[in-house]
Amino acid sequence: MAANRDLIPNEATCPVPLDLLAKLLRCEGELRDDLVRAIPAMERARLAFFCYNRVHLRDLAFRITLLCELKELRILAGTKGDMLYQQATEYGIFEEHDHLMPKRRGVTLARTARG
Repeated sequence: MAANRDLIPNEATCPVPLDLLAKLLRCEGELRDDLVRAIPAMERARLAFFCYNRVHLRDLAFRITLLCELKELRILAGTKGDMLYQQATEYGIFEEHDHLMPKRRGVTLARTARG
């Protein structure tokens, strides 16, 4: 099946209004899921790819992807849709067990300046 690559968002194009994207970033849980489900299916798939292409939005991309149908992701981007769905599924599995893993302390300038 050939993918329609013209519909994958580019750097300048967000498939939803920016105020909706801002709401999605601010809210969590069921409220965010309800907002995502209200977005039409193909637009939702485009939004998942839009967010995935921005590292700081990757968490949101995976959550949106899990609310997409694999069919829409495949229509939009072919095998890249499969890849995104697989990564989102694996991310969800790791996130559930994240509390079992010890947290690593980050490096700050204060610690490195002390030597």
